[in-house]
Amino acid sequence: MSALLDSHLHLGRPEFDRDRDEVRARAAATGVRAFLHVGYDPASIEAALAQAAGRVDEWVAAGIHPHDAGVWEQGGRELLEGLAAEGRIVAIGECGLDFYRDLSPRPLQEEVFRAQIDLARRVDLPMIFHVRDAWPRAREILQEEGLPPRRGVFHAFAGDGEFARWAVSEGFLLGIGGPLSYRRARLPEAIAGLPASSFLLETDAPWLPPQPWRGKRNEPAYLRETAERLAAVCGLDLDELAAVVANSFAACFDVRFSSGFNDLAPSTLPPPQASSG
Repeated sequence: MSALLDSHLHLGRPEFDRDRDEVRARAAATGVRAFLHVGYDPASIEAALAQAAGRVDEWVAAGIHPHDAGVWEQGGRELLEGLAAEGRIVAIGECGLDFYRDLSPRPLQEEVFRAQIDLARRVDLPMIFHVRDAWPRAREILQEEGLPPRRGVFHAFAGDGEFARWAVSEGFLLGIGGPLSYRRARLPEAIAGLPASSFLLETDAPWLPPQPWRGKRNEPAYLRETAERLAAVCGLDLDELAAVVANSFAACFDVRFSSGFNDLAPSTLPPPQASSG
């Protein structure tokens, strides 16, 4: 079996400054033993690198978020190119399109998204996509630019069933987090019938907590709740799902887990408890 891993979180954010060590301890107590720290602008990239530094089973992805598209030509491009050249990141992203908040002009979002697809191809890394209210356009751009050879994951997947089937058929993964548990969620229907190897587990902490903690700060311990729900969707038990997801993560990001990582059965550990954070 395998420990659980949080494939997308932002543990370096100020929301965790007060109790970051306790957050890590609570995660470990529920079987969450690996993290992919994701940076989306220069400050959060620096924070992600600091969180992973010197730790086993922790990696970093770096990209320029569509909200911050203006940063691309203000040092963002050079930052990502440098980190990739130094081997300090395992993916480009999160990046993509956000037509919900529209905090950057859509033409600029698209330009910077295309540039990061090109970068991922040049540095031979997978991608982490942020897509919100822009699923058809994101697909069009990916097809126009040519799918990145190392593919990647659609973070916080919220597309429909047709998009999910297209993405999986093309070799992409779908990031599944807290919204799977929401009472009116359409996500279970959208992903029904897809193999467990199609998914990664994520929290997006401090955002998007599962239903029992909705309205509170999310944290990696709560990944266990999402994992149990996704296991049910896939017709697997928790430990079986953990093993499948770990294999998909390792293959996507070309990483190896530390000795003993695959010896844990998360089901033997207690479920998460609410924190005061």
